[in-house]
Amino acid sequence: MTRRLLLLDRLAVLVVGLALVALGLLAADWQHGWVLHLDDRLDTGRLDDVLDAAWWPWTLAAVGVVLGLAGLAWLLAHLRRSGPSVMRLRASDGSGHVEADLASAATAAAQRLGTLAPVTGVRGTSRTVRSRTVLELRGHVDPSADVATLTEAAEVCAADVAAAFPDDDVVCRVVLDAPRRPRTGRSTRVRVR
Repeated sequence: MTRRLLLLDRLAVLVVGLALVALGLLAADWQHGWVLHLDDRLDTGRLDDVLDAAWWPWTLAAVGVVLGLAGLAWLLAHLRRSGPSVMRLRASDGSGHVEADLASAATAAAQRLGTLAPVTGVRGTSRTVRSRTVLELRGHVDPSADVATLTEAAEVCAADVAAAFPDDDVVCRVVLDAPRRPRTGRSTRVRVR
C-alpha cells in the first residue's frame, strides 16, 4: 500500500467515522430531545413531499450505484498487487531485449533458502515496493533453528540475487515467520481418578 493510499484510507475512515457518530447522536437527540429539542423545531413536511416524489427512487438508486462503484474501486485499490513476472534488463539495446524471469528467480532463491536454513514452507514472489523490484522469500522458522544459521542463509540468498542482478535493479527480502504449530488430529484426554 502506498503512502498516499494509506493517508487517504485514514482520512476517509476518520471522516466517515465522525459523520456516523454525529448522525447517531443527532438521531438519538431527535428521539429523546436531550439537547436540541428537534421534535419541536423540525418540520418534516417538505421532506415528506420529496420522499413522495416520482424522481426520488431513481435518485436514490443512482446514488447507491455510485457509492457501490466507489466502494468497489476502494477494494480494488487495496488488493495486494504482485510484482512483475518479467523484467527488462539494462543490457537490452537496439539489437534485442534481455529479460529476466523474476518468478523463476524467486522460486530458485526460495529453494536455495530452504536448503541452507532450517526453514519450512518457503515461497518466493516478486513484488514492486516503492518502484523497486523485490524478490521476497517467505517461510516458517523451524523451532530448532538458531539465529546465526538463519542470518547466514539470508545473507547468502541476498548475495545470490545481487550477483544475478549486478545493476542493483532487484533486491532480496527474507521474511521469516514463527514456527508453524503442528496439526494434531484428535486430542486424546486422559482422565485420572
